[in-house]
Amino acid sequence: MLFDLKPKERLKDLFNRRDEYKELSRLIDSGLWVAVIGKRMTGKTSLVKTFAKHKGGVYVNLSGIRSLEDLVRKLMSESGLKFEEVGISLELFQVKWSKAAEDVFSRLRDRVIVLDEVQELSSPQFLRVLKSLWDTYGRLRIVFSGSYIGVLRSLLDPRPTSPLYGRTPSKLVLKTFTREASKGFLTTGFREHKHIKVNEEEIEEAVERLNGYVGWLAYYGNFRCLRKLPHEEALKETLKEGNKILLDELKNFLRNRRKDLYVKTLRMVSVGARWSEIKRRLDVNSKVLGDILETLTGAMLIDGKDGYYWIDDPIMREAVKLLK
Repeated sequence: MLFDLKPKERLKDLFNRRDEYKELSRLIDSGLWVAVIGKRMTGKTSLVKTFAKHKGGVYVNLSGIRSLEDLVRKLMSESGLKFEEVGISLELFQVKWSKAAEDVFSRLRDRVIVLDEVQELSSPQFLRVLKSLWDTYGRLRIVFSGSYIGVLRSLLDPRPTSPLYGRTPSKLVLKTFTREASKGFLTTGFREHKHIKVNEEEIEEAVERLNGYVGWLAYYGNFRCLRKLPHEEALKETLKEGNKILLDELKNFLRNRRKDLYVKTLRMVSVGARWSEIKRRLDVNSKVLGDILETLTGAMLIDGKDGYYWIDDPIMREAVKLLK
């Protein structure tokens, strides 16, 4: 069902992502590791979760996972492995979790391993483990997915001193839906709920206001069909729910960063702003501003071209206004 808010797991429910699914299959079958990236609410989790299920792989959501120990425990739980199978004794005073991680991955080398929300993992040992796996197990196939910050950025843009320098995964970028694809998604979804009366003008307005973000389109359809809200109220509730989701993500993103500068920057680019204007109003040097804008564009929170910056996601623009 297209308007189900849970990530999709069946290929037939993966609307307008068949080309991306085929390309992911091609890359993995070629022996490459792949990083699936894209803006929030573009369907990254649905794609990689469906891929893992259809390929008999192991899907692991790393939300809240920080350490190698947490990763090993979650990977074993999702794959059905037992500690005794990989020779890990929890009675030992100190488990070498980097060695345990290599052992667990090696036992899954005949299955596709999907690590979703990989940016959450903050263990400095993780990259060294990946280097060892890359060098040792040629058949091991890994799909990474998440926001282009933290570990994922280190994977895709490694410094010369990084353990993964020269071992960069292939990149698969999910784009927002076109206007036609957005209309197709809503029209197809509404056909699954024939009892709901919807007209062309309402679909057009939803497409216009939600700007190709399939996650927000699904929320709107869910509010219309499952919670039976009228058009305007469904749009209002989509905005309200989206604000809550994105505010939590923004607060998490801003942790341990110069919040005052980042919030001011986000507010300026929410209505569109040039480099010179942002620099003047922040009163910072070019390097500081460059780092801020690079971090925000890298995290796919903002877009930029030729010195002009903006926020594409209409709900993100509203959420930014609520930041304190």
